[in-house]
Amino acid sequence: MRRLAAAAALAVLLSSPAATASAQALDAVGTRAQGMGGAFVGVADDASAVYWNPAGLAGGAYFSLVLDGAAAEAVPDGRQDGGTRSGWLLALSTPALGLSYYRLQHDTVRASAIDGRSRVESLVTQHVGGTFVQSLADVLAVGATVKLIRGVAAATDMAAPDRQAALHDIDLMGRGSNRVDLDVGVMASGSAGRAGLTVRNVSEPSFRTADGQDLRLQRQVRGGASILLLQTWKLAADLDFTSSRGVFGDVRELAIGTEGQLMRRLAARAGVRFNTAGDGERTPALSAGGSFAVFGSLLIDAQVTGGSDKAFRGWGIAGRMVF
Repeated sequence: MRRLAAAAALAVLLSSPAATASAQALDAVGTRAQGMGGAFVGVADDASAVYWNPAGLAGGAYFSLVLDGAAAEAVPDGRQDGGTRSGWLLALSTPALGLSYYRLQHDTVRASAIDGRSRVESLVTQHVGGTFVQSLADVLAVGATVKLIRGVAAATDMAAPDRQAALHDIDLMGRGSNRVDLDVGVMASGSAGRAGLTVRNVSEPSFRTADGQDLRLQRQVRGGASILLLQTWKLAADLDFTSSRGVFGDVRELAIGTEGQLMRRLAARAGVRFNTAGDGERTPALSAGGSFAVFGSLLIDAQVTGGSDKAFRGWGIAGRMVF
């Protein structure tokens, strides 16, 4: 009788549709933005705006080019779960148009529903985008980035794998597919600062693994604002209006950051972000960064992020040209 019940339960499990998972955080790329703790939706005024808030291009530079790379991980001691993420971005922009290519990779290890095993997931996405911006008035602009996405999704259950090996060394067999998606943004500008709203992954595209599970790019809605404290110093804050699935549970972040010019060729940034979702730990992360003008309009950006062992801690470096 027990065997019959177990077989029936297994049949129901196998016949049920695969659960849909989400992956890839908003602040996975953008060294300047991460140096401010991720408080960038109301700031975005260089070519990285094609990712953070497309409408920000309207009030940005006449021409901007960004080459950006970042990596981070969250691997707390004494736990079975953890995650790594990395990304790089190539973007160029004018106030009305932007072109971009970026690659994001997120790998996670979580406790599996099967006792004694872990679920290892990997999602690599490559995005080719065109950004279009329209000014509706002197103080308001809207923008959209149309993206062609190539995604490679992989997942498997493993018997208590070494976490570091699972995240860094195991090469999962992935399954690729193509999707089309859209990011949209709004930006209002005034003499005292800016306020913006961005919606990423509007259609929530998903990519199926070889075992039939969907890894989904969850829709993300974030608002942000920045104010000028001094002529060369600003304070910014961002808030997620939606929550998304993170490595350790739901994530809905609040980020606060600042950016200012210390010297003619040197700028500094700092920020903090923490999770406001649920009743769990806030997992605060602290960031610091800066820019150095090598010559003319060529700037080198760098940032480091530390904090809670459940927060993604890492680094980023970028080169920017702004005219």
